Amino acid sequence: MKRTRRLAAFLIALFALGGLAACNSNPSPPAPTAPPTVEYTDESSTEAHTAPETEGVTETSVTDTVPSDTLPDEMITSPAEPETQPPPDEEEREELVKLRSLLSNKTQLRFDANGQFKIMMLSDLHMYGSGLLAEGMNNVKLLVEHEKPDLIILNGDNIADETVKNEEELRNLLKELTDYFEKKGIYWIHVYGNHDTDTELSLLQQQRVYESYDHCLSKGGDVRRCGVGNYVVPLYGSRDENVKFVIWALNSGSYLSEKDKNALFPDGKTPFPGNAAPTYDYIHASQIEWYVETSKLLQEQNGGEVVPSLMAFHIPLQETYTAWINRNGLEWTGQKGGDVGASPYNSGFFDVIRRRGDVKAIVNGHDHTNDFMVEYAGIKLCYCSTASTNPHHDASILGTRIFVIRESDPHDVETYMSYVKDLK
Repeated sequence: MKRTRRLAAFLIALFALGGLAACNSNPSPPAPTAPPTVEYTDESSTEAHTAPETEGVTETSVTDTVPSDTLPDEMITSPAEPETQPPPDEEEREELVKLRSLLSNKTQLRFDANGQFKIMMLSDLHMYGSGLLAEGMNNVKLLVEHEKPDLIILNGDNIADETVKNEEELRNLLKELTDYFEKKGIYWIHVYGNHDTDTELSLLQQQRVYESYDHCLSKGGDVRRCGVGNYVVPLYGSRDENVKFVIWALNSGSYLSEKDKNALFPDGKTPFPGNAAPTYDYIHASQIEWYVETSKLLQEQNGGEVVPSLMAFHIPLQETYTAWINRNGLEWTGQKGGDVGASPYNSGFFDVIRRRGDVKAIVNGHDHTNDFMVEYAGIKLCYCSTASTNPHHDASILGTRIFVIRESDPHDVETYMSYVKDLK
C-alpha cells in the first residue's frame, strides 16, 4: 500500500499557503526544531496554554508531545528515504488503527431503511443571555418538525455572549436548544465561528460542554492542528459496516492574527473585492494537511475509491464569491444579500479539495443575508442563512439548508433551503 503522508505533504506545499504555515506563523518557515512539550495555541488568543486545560476533551485530541505547527522542510522538499521502513503489514495496521480512531464516536450514523440520510444546518444562532429569543426557538422547532433531520449541524457563531465566564453559564445558555435536541433524540454536531470566541471561555472549555451531551457527536480534534474542532463523522451503509459518506467539520478561525496582518498585508491593502472590511481568518496549512491525510486513508480503506463527503465550516472561501459572479451558465439558486465575508488571504484550500475530488458540497454561514448555492468546478458552494432573530437577518430568508444523501449514489448530494415563511 502506498504511503499517504509524503503525497499529502506535497499537495500542501504545492497548493496551500506558499510558505505561511499555520496559525499565527511567520511568512517563512523556521528551521526544524525538536518537538516541544504539550503546548498549543487557542485561535482566540496568542497566549500559550498547558496540558491540564485539555482534561475532558476527546481522548484523541491530546498527545504527549506536539510538533511545531509550521511546515517542516520535508513538506517543501523531497527528503531522502529513511534507512528503515516498517514492514507493509505493520504500516497498514498502524494506518487502520489511526483511521478507526478518527472515525470512532458515540454511535454509528447510518442511512435509513430507504437508503436516505438528511442533514439540517442551523447557522449563526448568536445565542446570548438566556439563549435564543422565543421567535428564533420557535423557528428552529418548526423547521425540525417539518424536515425531520437525521443529523443537525450548528454551523458556527452558535453563541455571541461576552459575559459567559464558565462552563455552567455556557450550559445554561445552550439549555433550551440542547434540551430540545436531546429530548427529540436527534444527533447533532457543531463547528465554531468567529463570534464563538467572544466569550472569556476558551474553545477547549466550550468543547467539554458540547461533548458532554449524549447526542452530540462533535470532537475536539488533534491539538497539533490549528484550532479546536477539526474532525470527521462517518456515515455507514444501511446494511453493512462500510463508510459510504463522511461529514468534515473544520474550525475556520475568527480574525487574522497581527503576525498574519503584518506579514501578508503590511500596507493594509487586500486584493479580495468580495468583502468591504476583510479581517477574517482562514483554513491553515496544518488543517489542510490533516484533511488530505485523512481523505487518503479513507480512500485506501475504500478500495482506492474516494469517499464522497460534505464539508462544513463557518467562514466562506474566496471561491464562493468567484462562483457567484460566474454563476451564469452554472447551476445556482438563492440570493446574495450582502458581502461574502471570506478571509483576504487565500490559503489554496479550494484547489486542494478540488484535486482530491471527494468533497461534493461545502456549506458556510457567517453572512446572514446570503443563502445562495453555486455548483462551481464540480463542488456545490452553499450558504445557510439563519433561523434566529438574534443577529441582523433578512426575515424573508430565515431558515435552514438541507442536504439529502442517498446510499444508491452518495456522490450526488441534493441541497435546498427550507424557509420559515413557507411553514407558517
